[in-house]
Amino acid sequence: MGKRTLNFVAGDYVNWYEDYADGIAGKDWGDGVIIDAQTFPSSCYDDYFMYKVYRNKHKDLYWFEERQLKQKEIK
Repeated sequence: MGKRTLNFVAGDYVNWYEDYADGIAGKDWGDGVIIDAQTFPSSCYDDYFMYKVYRNKHKDLYWFEERQLKQKEIK
C-alpha cells in the first residue's frame, strides 16, 4: 500500500461539503478554491490527503478530507 497521488492541486475550483458529528453528510456545502494540501503517509493503508480550501460562502479557510470534495466544472 502507500503511495497515491493528489487528486486536487492548489488553484483547483471545487465543491465541498461538511458532515455532521455523526458522519452524516449535509451539514453545509458550497464551492471554493484549493489553497494547500497535506499528505499523511501510512504503512497499513493508502496515503491520506487533506486539503485546505478557501470557502467562498464563508470567506474563510477550512480543511477537508478528499472524500468531501468534488472537482467543479467551470463553464
